Amino acid sequence: MVKFNELYEQPDGGIWQGRVDDPNDLDSYRWHQLIQFLDLKRPLRKAEKQSFCFLGFKSDEGVKRNLGRPGAKYGPDSIRKQLANLPSYFNFDLNLFDAGNILCEDDLEKSQNILADAVYKILEAGMFPVLLGGGHEIAFGHYMGLYKFFKENGEELPSIVNLDAHFDLRPYHNGVSSGTMFHQIADMNIANGEKFKYLVAGIQQSANTKSLFHRAERLGGKYILCKEIRNKPLEESLNKISKFVNGGNVYLTVCTDVFSSAVAPGVSAPQPFGMFPETGLKIIKHVIKTGKLVSFDIAEVAPRFDDDDQTAKLASVIIFSLLNTLYKPDINLVI
Repeated sequence: MVKFNELYEQPDGGIWQGRVDDPNDLDSYRWHQLIQFLDLKRPLRKAEKQSFCFLGFKSDEGVKRNLGRPGAKYGPDSIRKQLANLPSYFNFDLNLFDAGNILCEDDLEKSQNILADAVYKILEAGMFPVLLGGGHEIAFGHYMGLYKFFKENGEELPSIVNLDAHFDLRPYHNGVSSGTMFHQIADMNIANGEKFKYLVAGIQQSANTKSLFHRAERLGGKYILCKEIRNKPLEESLNKISKFVNGGNVYLTVCTDVFSSAVAPGVSAPQPFGMFPETGLKIIKHVIKTGKLVSFDIAEVAPRFDDDDQTAKLASVIIFSLLNTLYKPDINLVI
């Protein structure tokens, strides 16, 4: 196991700031009034109640190697600032934790290994990981942590549902990047006698070569084109996802470049004909409502390109809906 070292950054409480309407009225609380902090260098106690744990991956290295627009390494804190002021619909039978960030300067592979250990540690403590990118290279480290945890516990490995404009199945003989993670996962699983269970929704034909479509088919990956989601009844896409999941565990990963650049300008590779948030949220909630979601990440929020924090706000609302759907608040609200 990799030891946490200078590549681990403890949580910064100064980021979690926001409005306080009434300190004595619990119904007026916001997330910054509930957040607790964890130091991953120390042993974690087993969670005694439902717990969500935020963990950032401050990395641009995969995006740089993939010749994208760097800037996503500042995404985790940008998202946290938007999360801080969200209203709480939780009772005090739930914990919100921030476990800080895994850092990456140039040794992506080392940082991904440390991220894997951090994810494993969060899962071992009985908490649900909510990872904040950073480039989408977050997915390989995240999955390695899931792989180790589920294998050690004799459980089925989670299927991967990815909302993304790109397959991220590129070859990596010249090095790994933010475009190679799911090819790496496929090779790792196949080498270990495991199935590669992967579905990506939101694929743009203009953003992927024919070779990537062929590779997805050879590896057994499934995909749904963005134009299918846009032009056909959404129920058809949701049924494909249900058939793919088939009652098994699920790891959900969202690359914000799946969304239209009109609503998500702050990404590595903007998509003018991308998905709109209402559709994306319906897909995300459909996955959540399978009851088998075990982990989540959202990637490639790049503040330097983010007009009025639109993309960070979008990420925060997705996380808001995620947690409220998993928690099932005790008041009848459509979120």
